[in-house]
Amino acid sequence: MEKFYCKCCGSSSTSLTGLTSGNCFKNPEGKHHALYEGSEKSQYACKYCGSKASTLTALTSGNCFKNPNGKNHSPAL
Repeated sequence: MEKFYCKCCGSSSTSLTGLTSGNCFKNPEGKHHALYEGSEKSQYACKYCGSKASTLTALTSGNCFKNPNGKNHSPAL
């Protein structure tokens, strides 16, 4: 079954509607989850500083001092 992920917090859902209708406290651009458009990977890297984590949730939970749009790591596609 396909999963959809939030690029801001790493939350997942089996439907796009289910994901984007939920609230995301880490989204600096709005109040709902934002779709991560990349593929599932064994490691995710921050597009601003290069930090790596094994899940999107773990990556986005860390602070990134190089992110101009917020304070958390942002996954590269």
